[in-house]
Amino acid sequence: MGSIVVIVSQIPIAVSKAYSPGHITGFYSSPEDSLGHQDSKFQGSLGAGFSIDRGITSNVRVFSSAEKKYEIKLNGFSDYDLKVSKYVTEYYLNIVRKPVFLSVDHVSDLPIGFGLGSSGSAALSLSYALNDALGTQFSEIQAAQIAHEADICCNTGRGTVISEFVGGLEIRVDIGGPGIGRVIKTELPKDWFVVILCIEPIDTAFYLSDKFSLIKRRSMNFLGNQMTKILEKNNTVKNFLELSHDFASEFGITTERCHKPLNQLKSEGIVSSVALFGHTLFTLVKSESLKTVCEILKEHPGKLMVCRIDNLGARLLGDSV
Repeated sequence: MGSIVVIVSQIPIAVSKAYSPGHITGFYSSPEDSLGHQDSKFQGSLGAGFSIDRGITSNVRVFSSAEKKYEIKLNGFSDYDLKVSKYVTEYYLNIVRKPVFLSVDHVSDLPIGFGLGSSGSAALSLSYALNDALGTQFSEIQAAQIAHEADICCNTGRGTVISEFVGGLEIRVDIGGPGIGRVIKTELPKDWFVVILCIEPIDTAFYLSDKFSLIKRRSMNFLGNQMTKILEKNNTVKNFLELSHDFASEFGITTERCHKPLNQLKSEGIVSSVALFGHTLFTLVKSESLKTVCEILKEHPGKLMVCRIDNLGARLLGDSV
């Protein structure tokens, strides 16, 4: 399967569009015994995070073709290594009978590589759109499981897809993909704001690979497991932020690019942390604290984002592309 082919018909035989929110992970645990399971649906992570109302919309157009081919673009450009999108696209091409050309265009509100769940968002929205456009008749859970498989196999995430699937502020209390893992979801009202400062990208795959110290990985898994239990017993935004900060601090993530803005916010009584994984500071505040936080963070280099929690999760947007 390649990426360029002459399209037989310039009029698409089917179109679809789907959206998935981005996501920030505060802390996590991905025990090694879960990763040994042959079926990716039973792999994943414990932990907590939240979905944001910035994400990725996947537009799919299906054309008649002499061969099964596809092209994938991100914000109109094809020169990205979109491995999760390729995985999902090829999964669907392998199960359809007729040869078709798939044109995929991701439209992203998310900076890529900053720990905002872009890989999971791309995979999930694309799986929804392809399932609809190709008439493969998977349930929403099954389509989400395909995206989860892509995220796991491409080493770009463990619990991102199930989190973006449900939306809200989530605690992942049982490991597994959509339909298998168990999530406690809290919907936050609109007077809560998410403030994000994207300073520098990080390759998530490094932290999820064997190159990352085994001792550190085991320590992270132990601490993340304990924190998941603590938050489940006392599920508040304040507790989530404090646990997230403690998790990031324990492993030295707060001493790098985010150190100064983290300390400045702390001096104002505002708890913040670092997204996993990216040099990306985040906090959740009520409207009365929003101006103070933004004024502090504007003094520092990086892209400042203000958004809200996405309580809906991934969804199909219809057949207008």
